Amino acid sequence: MRFELLGLISLVTTTACAEAAPGVVGQGGAGVTAGAHSGGQPSSGGATTASGSGGSAGGAFAGNSGAGVAGGGASAGESSAVGGAGAGVGGRGGGAGEAVSGAPSGGRANAAGTSGAAGSGAGGRGGAAGESGATSAGATNAGATAGGAAGGPTLPPVTDYRATGPFPTTVESKVGPGNAYTVYRPSMLGQNGFLHAPIIFGPGIGQQVTVHATMLTNFASHGFVVVGTPVLEGGPGDPDNRKSMQDGLDWILAQNDVAGVYQHKLWVDHAVSMGYSVGGTSAVEIGGSPAVATTVSIHGHKASAALHGPLLQTTGTLDTVGMPLQQQTYDLSQVQTFLATLTGADHGYIQNAGGGDERPAILAWMRLFIYADSGAEHYFYGTDCTLCQSPWENPQRKNWP
Repeated sequence: MRFELLGLISLVTTTACAEAAPGVVGQGGAGVTAGAHSGGQPSSGGATTASGSGGSAGGAFAGNSGAGVAGGGASAGESSAVGGAGAGVGGRGGGAGEAVSGAPSGGRANAAGTSGAAGSGAGGRGGAAGESGATSAGATNAGATAGGAAGGPTLPPVTDYRATGPFPTTVESKVGPGNAYTVYRPSMLGQNGFLHAPIIFGPGIGQQVTVHATMLTNFASHGFVVVGTPVLEGGPGDPDNRKSMQDGLDWILAQNDVAGVYQHKLWVDHAVSMGYSVGGTSAVEIGGSPAVATTVSIHGHKASAALHGPLLQTTGTLDTVGMPLQQQTYDLSQVQTFLATLTGADHGYIQNAGGGDERPAILAWMRLFIYADSGAEHYFYGTDCTLCQSPWENPQRKNWP
């Protein structure tokens, strides 16, 4: 693998964000009774459900035909109205078309923004007590319907985010545009109406995506459909890199409406844009695509875009290539962002260790912000979060609820 030469860039050290433990009662849909409720009828676990919505046992989902408000933000004086283009994910409201008014009792209420009338936005975590619309003992969770399944798709809970997931996997080579892409996916798709979130993944410069097969197969075992791009030959910010990733994303999304193995089995407004090195740079650059619900930049370079979902960045203390540039991306970000730094990891760390300690963190992020897996919150929330402790250091959070 070859890497682009970069000049010496000074590292800006920022103070880690200190956050009180969330203390959420009935968060992330836990204890929410499945089925329809009306008029905010309380359900178990201290949570209430919004009008006409179905609760889900795996997380708070909002956006069933434009219905429902999900707690999650912590910015005082803001409230997002229902509906709008773009997915509302991880405590952030929908995109264009949303109305804003003053929020009662502090906090931020977020509507489910969708790119379609019946789409859904995933709330990465339940609202804390005292958020707008929340009861004094818990969160307000709006149920969603995705693909006809009340509450949206949920994943079986896990306790070990390093472990293989419940889905047997398969690999498809030479598919997609120009028969140049590689797909890592569950062998059986759509069982019991489950919708699989697609991931577009870009590898490092001059690198075959198969270098990351261990990590991407693990993601597939947790229900994701991973589309790996062909070799990216351009340096950071190269338009051909972006085009390759965008083409792969557009292709997999289109398969949901085409007769074949993917038809009606993909969660098309809950895609993940992800990549490593120059792929991580391009992942951010295309992260504003309407279908992208969250973005993951792994040891990426400086990049910015009009993101509408949360951003996870990973780097390492020995990454003289990516670490200072990831800091610049973090500084430019306007969305909920976590910059995680792994002690002793260099730029090539993730390709040599099957993802190493970064892989479970990335998986937890996707399970949380796509499938509302509240069990993954401990990776990112609180002063004692997993990414706040050894072997991680200097956790940085911004726009954080």
